[in-house]
Amino acid sequence: MVGTFKPISLTEALEIRSDRHAIPFAGGTDLMVRFRARDGMAPSFKFPILFVDSLPELNTISLNNGGLIIGASLPFSILAGDKDGMEFSSGTAPDDAVLAAIPGVLSAAAAAVGAPALRNRATIGGNLANASPAGDSIAALYALRAEIVLTSLSGERAIPIEEFILGPGEIDLRKDEIIRAICIPAPLPSWTYWRKVGTRRTNALTKVSLAAAALIEDGEIERCSLALGAVGPRVVRAHEAEKLLQNKLIVAAELKEVAAKAARLVSTMVTPIDDQRSTAKYRRTVASNLVGDAIESLITRGASI
Repeated sequence: MVGTFKPISLTEALEIRSDRHAIPFAGGTDLMVRFRARDGMAPSFKFPILFVDSLPELNTISLNNGGLIIGASLPFSILAGDKDGMEFSSGTAPDDAVLAAIPGVLSAAAAAVGAPALRNRATIGGNLANASPAGDSIAALYALRAEIVLTSLSGERAIPIEEFILGPGEIDLRKDEIIRAICIPAPLPSWTYWRKVGTRRTNALTKVSLAAAALIEDGEIERCSLALGAVGPRVVRAHEAEKLLQNKLIVAAELKEVAAKAARLVSTMVTPIDDQRSTAKYRRTVASNLVGDAIESLITRGASI
């Protein structure tokens, strides 16, 4: 039988993690699937389980100098604004001003994670640690240029999400570390976009997703991010397409031309595969179309910012 630990503080959790290399377990919605032996059988864990879901230090969300700090054990229900999940983490709902500051791309991605019951258990840190290129929140965090805060008894380090995720199921997490928080740096975006393509709305694995965010000042795009999910071994940031939008005024005629160029660029950048959910050809076409649709949204909504 696998050993289990339920620490009452982050320091105690870090001591157990360092001594026993126990597996951090919050919602468990990904881990229970990853480590299951066979259908109908209990999961088989190689290391003890470290329950971190109730640690106050991992269950917070706050504003910090114009940015956002999200505890790793925060459930998706809070990020999605599900009223039924507001008391899951620590018994206290976050401040309304903090909830209002959650970028739309992240709240929409969180709302796309399964059904309400699953969102009440699944955590943003767990989704991140699973490191699936189809993870709903991961593309949003790429678009938001998130940094991942990793903590151990020897201290903390913060690394960009693009360096944290190494490949499918692979992350830069040392044996004595725990994901403490996700930081979304200031300034938060003025405009965001999220679209997930799947077979059905509830519990559907992503075929292709696009998360986008832009900072707009005086009708000009100062910064833009385009992140595509499920089109390669990791989420793909479309850096070359982003450069086409950099410092552009939101003028319909000009941006429509940019949209066409960006869509063509993306179709050559992504490296999707054929699998049981879709074909590579379909994914490439959809990725290209989503970029065009996102820029159309930027033209329509960005002009009023």
